[in-house]
Amino acid sequence: MRLSSIIKMSTLTTGLLAINAATAGSHSTTDYSHCSTSQGSSGECNSPLGENVYNLVDHGIVESTNASSSKISIGGVNVAISGWSDTYGYNDDIVVGADSYKISNYYGYGVTNSDWESSRNSPDHAIDNINTKNGNWQDFDFILFSFDEAVSLTGASYSWVYNQNDSQVSVAALDDIDTLSSGSNTWSDIVSNAVSSSYDIIKYDTSDSHFKYTSEFGLSASARYWLVGAYNTVFGDIGGNSYDDAFKLTGVGFSVNDSPSTTETTAVSEPSAAGLLLGSGLLVMWRRKRKAWRI
Repeated sequence: MRLSSIIKMSTLTTGLLAINAATAGSHSTTDYSHCSTSQGSSGECNSPLGENVYNLVDHGIVESTNASSSKISIGGVNVAISGWSDTYGYNDDIVVGADSYKISNYYGYGVTNSDWESSRNSPDHAIDNINTKNGNWQDFDFILFSFDEAVSLTGASYSWVYNQNDSQVSVAALDDIDTLSSGSNTWSDIVSNAVSSSYDIIKYDTSDSHFKYTSEFGLSASARYWLVGAYNTVFGDIGGNSYDDAFKLTGVGFSVNDSPSTTETTAVSEPSAAGLLLGSGLLVMWRRKRKAWRI
């Protein structure tokens, strides 16, 4: 093959790779395929959440903090969920367990807590920070996602938001859940040593009801426990109102870090066959010359 032909083929291949890379990075349409298997549903394949998409409605849930006992497996990673809110009687800023509530197959999941929240009322049955009762205390509802190995949460999807013009979500990666599950700590205590942030919820151009709204998370942390809930400025203050956020959660996306250890080591290369042959030849020649000198 001529050199000119090789150059033309190389240029064509480079151009195709560049086009494919540009297409894969586009989020502007619903033609966004991220299925890890051929069995992925339409909503998962066209979601902006990444390759591993946990659709709470389609995959179902196991309510627990122990992912190892969960039958829900996404991309080989087991996952379980549980509800949490700051609603401990008169000590209303103390975080305790709450009920993760399936609103419907269309809307997905919310959280109901002990402060007069009803599963029959909206936005009470959503994941919210809204106070709808006079004399009641404001609560911040969250879902805890427990995984059986460390993952990076890449985003979340919602079927419904209370305020389409100003809605935010707060997220935190936890090393463990001792502080969360103690029944004696506030949200500030729980995220004091955690990696956390808050993000806007935006409308997504899709006909799939489970992905009408999305958030893309920018945290590079990897953890087994992730909190996702109503905007709370102690997680990260991005300027939005923290009293009018409510959403119905349908899914999350995550990635798994499979790369090997980055610990640097000094490698000593093995001698090549040519090097061994060359060394052997020089050794034979040296011995012959040495023998001739002695004669």
